Amino acid sequence: MNLLTLDTSSIWLKVALEVDGGEMRSTVTKSKNRHSDFLMMEIDRTLKFFGMEVADLDAVGCVTGPGHFTGIRSGIATVKAMSFAHSIPIIGVPYAECVVTKEPIVLLRKARMGWVYVSEYDGKSWTYSMNSVDFVVKHLSGKKILSEEIVNGEKIEIITGPLFTGFDMIEAMKRAFKNKMHVYNHLNIKPFYVQKPIAEEKLAKKRDTEHEKKFE
Repeated sequence: MNLLTLDTSSIWLKVALEVDGGEMRSTVTKSKNRHSDFLMMEIDRTLKFFGMEVADLDAVGCVTGPGHFTGIRSGIATVKAMSFAHSIPIIGVPYAECVVTKEPIVLLRKARMGWVYVSEYDGKSWTYSMNSVDFVVKHLSGKKILSEEIVNGEKIEIITGPLFTGFDMIEAMKRAFKNKMHVYNHLNIKPFYVQKPIAEEKLAKKRDTEHEKKFE
């Protein structure tokens, strides 16, 4: 199976490719909020390493979130375009499911100021939420808490590199595909935000206000 995967959900841009026969190539670039400047270049470079084109792929995968809003949208837009152009499936997996762990763990990613996306593994499955840093420090104390980004709080371990590799990402996508989970097409793949974007929340609030005024 020729499977290209990418992750644009954090400060670490990852592109990985596994080809028939098991050969793999993976690149990791620390690009903060500039994934769009490097993504297509890394995809092109990775495909050319094996002398391949997008048309040679059997599937394309991406990390759907939670994480950086703009980055996630860039990644999903890219795989949607490849899926549409070449009629191949998309495997979209939450980023925590790419992390290799057997022990309970809590993963953090920055959301709004003072808030974080929380991915918690209890040893069997993942749960996702959005909470304040104060909530995490107070209520999750005693658990192993990791973050790729600087989050102020006691007992939060900051990892200087990415939480998972491109190879981990490939394996997570293959497991999902084998189990017929997180498999989409260019129409039904959606970002995994945990919470609605601010603009969407403001629009919903505006509509509710207008609706209330209408019936006053």
